[in-house]
Amino acid sequence: MKRFTFALLTGSAIVLSGLTSCAPSPTSEMAAPSAAMEPSADSEAAPAPLAAPGVLTQKTSADSGSLTANTAEAVAEGSVTQATQRPQLIKRASLALSVDAVEAGFEQVRKIVADQQGDVLNMSDTGDRQRILTFEIRVPQAKLDATLDALSAIGKIRDRTISTEDVSNQLVDLQARLINARKSEAALQEIMSRSGDIADVLAVARELSAVRQNIEQMTAQQKNLQTQVSYSTISLNLTSDAIAAVDKPTFSRQLTNSWEGATSSVGEFTTDLLQIGLWLLVYSPYLAVLLGGVVIARKVTRRLSSSPNSPD
Repeated sequence: MKRFTFALLTGSAIVLSGLTSCAPSPTSEMAAPSAAMEPSADSEAAPAPLAAPGVLTQKTSADSGSLTANTAEAVAEGSVTQATQRPQLIKRASLALSVDAVEAGFEQVRKIVADQQGDVLNMSDTGDRQRILTFEIRVPQAKLDATLDALSAIGKIRDRTISTEDVSNQLVDLQARLINARKSEAALQEIMSRSGDIADVLAVARELSAVRQNIEQMTAQQKNLQTQVSYSTISLNLTSDAIAAVDKPTFSRQLTNSWEGATSSVGEFTTDLLQIGLWLLVYSPYLAVLLGGVVIARKVTRRLSSSPNSPD
């Protein structure tokens, strides 16, 4: 037993000494340049020992792991930085035109929007004597200026405005929050796979559902902003220059209108009389009692007034 212990200690000491000899000392590394400047017999000694294979493999694995992590972080940061290479702008325009013929202007608007690969989202036609057409148009942002120039040629420009909103910070913030939320989702999924208690599983499931709902909301908001950046909205008003004249009715039309007004008035008066008669009919019992009371009161008053003049 003692021999075995001694042999074990001896082997450990040999291994430790071998590892120590393999590791280069700082002093030898600092003295290497000065030794190279002054050639001597000691400078022609054997080259420095190489590191142990196990140590080299472990260091390489650690370096590759750190490189992979750094690469992942660089890709994540690059995706966020790529979104901010150019400003993310939402452009809206408003255009008001005066045209000679509204129908012709409507056809021209449809053709221009189709040529610019846009869409007419809404359209309304208002006005009686002076017609006004209102459009809501969506076109690719890259073709906004060309579309406005083409629409402006339809008629006389009364008003033209362009507004711009920078949403670069919002998109970067959403992208960063989405990355963090997806990391939280992956961590919660791993926790759920390891957890065995039902209560813990339910708690993690609720938290995971909330995180996923947050991811869906942020994704929808991000897509909405990206769509507004990619497509611009134009509010277009076409107003007719010509005002329709009021047609004066003919003599026969005037007589017809008078006859219709008179018959309508007679009908309304007759209806009112019938309604009054119905009200009197309903309240006739109360009216009869009231009239009877009045008659009796008059008779009593007459008798009282004639009684002092009667003979005794």
